[in-house]
Amino acid sequence: MSATAIAEHRESRQIAAAAATPEATAMLTMVQRAATDPSFDAEKMQTMMAMYERYTDRSAAAAFNAAMVRAQAEIGPVFRDKYNSQTNSSYAALESIDKKIAPTYTLHGFSLSFGTDDSPLAGHIRTVCDCMHEAGHTKRYHVDLPIDSTGIKGSVNKTGVHANGSTYSYARRYLTMMIFNVVLTNEDNDGNGGNEQTQSLGELVNEWIPKAYAADSKDSLTAVWQAGVKFAQDLKATDKKTADELYEALKVAVSARGSQLSAAPQAGASQ
Repeated sequence: MSATAIAEHRESRQIAAAAATPEATAMLTMVQRAATDPSFDAEKMQTMMAMYERYTDRSAAAAFNAAMVRAQAEIGPVFRDKYNSQTNSSYAALESIDKKIAPTYTLHGFSLSFGTDDSPLAGHIRTVCDCMHEAGHTKRYHVDLPIDSTGIKGSVNKTGVHANGSTYSYARRYLTMMIFNVVLTNEDNDGNGGNEQTQSLGELVNEWIPKAYAADSKDSLTAVWQAGVKFAQDLKATDKKTADELYEALKVAVSARGSQLSAAPQAGASQ
């Protein structure tokens, strides 16, 4: 969305907000006048205040819902830019989701605040998210997740701090996607360059990243790295953006796999 479009959108929101509150302003004026009248009944004052609060709460909730409809209509699919070697699947990182959707939902007056709470489930962490709107309404979401301390084979692979952090990070990603109904895709359709005659970034990531994690030795990993770098260099002639992003993704995968190979016990090593 262009800067001009953003400015126009903000102006229209301000005008709409001002036009939606004359009733509330009138009610507040009545309350203020009654408060300065010493003969006005205190019980009636409480009733008027309760009516005013109910009205403003309903108005804020209506504004929240209307803004959510508009935000979700503008938020597009998010590209799966990360690869999980344990599950052999791609996913979108939290920072990628936030980068893609935050400009849209903040434009519509939303902000997110995360925290934790007690979970009724043993061995679980409850992560809460307050989705706040500028009109004054807040809706709370939560998810209970088991502490992520083991791998898919059931063996412990994280410290307590790391396990809690991993669980919290996953919960934030899950809640953000749930609140704004975010859809993930394997296609990179940002429209920021690219060539229809070349493979999409999603296809290339799904092709090269598994090769890195499948390497069973440092020599084979080096071969994958060299082949991937050459491919990315050749791709630059037709699609520099995709080539650069593939190179960065492959570099992360090769580094991670190299660390795994270094930490694994070597064949024939003394016991």
